[in-house]
Amino acid sequence: MAFRLSGFARALVVCSLVFVLVSQQGLIAQSQVVRPSELKDAIAKATVARQKNLDQVRSFFSSKPVKSVLSKASISSDRIDRAVSSMSADELAKLAQRTQKIQSDFAAGSLSNQELTYIVIALGAAVLVLIVVAAD
Repeated sequence: MAFRLSGFARALVVCSLVFVLVSQQGLIAQSQVVRPSELKDAIAKATVARQKNLDQVRSFFSSKPVKSVLSKASISSDRIDRAVSSMSADELAKLAQRTQKIQSDFAAGSLSNQELTYIVIALGAAVLVLIVVAAD
């Protein structure tokens, strides 16, 4: 039982398929258009979030206990600040979350001075390593 189409039917099927494919491409292209105002809002939100994260991390590394640990470990706070400023948004957001948790744990008494020392040295070294790796 063979299914055969006449020339007209074949042309009709081909035209229909082409029309469906072309119309779908147009719909996809229209749905991906971003208005300038939406783009501007997204950039503004990203800038605000980055600044908030920078402030959090800088606040952590400029606190007295952390500065004391960094000086004992011979890690320059200026170097940390420059490294933090050049981090990507994702890395900075993760670091900000960690520093916020560490600050709240230390303030609540969950961390001893020795634990804080180890954590600060590890975070400082990790920040510097991330920047060295990113520079290569």
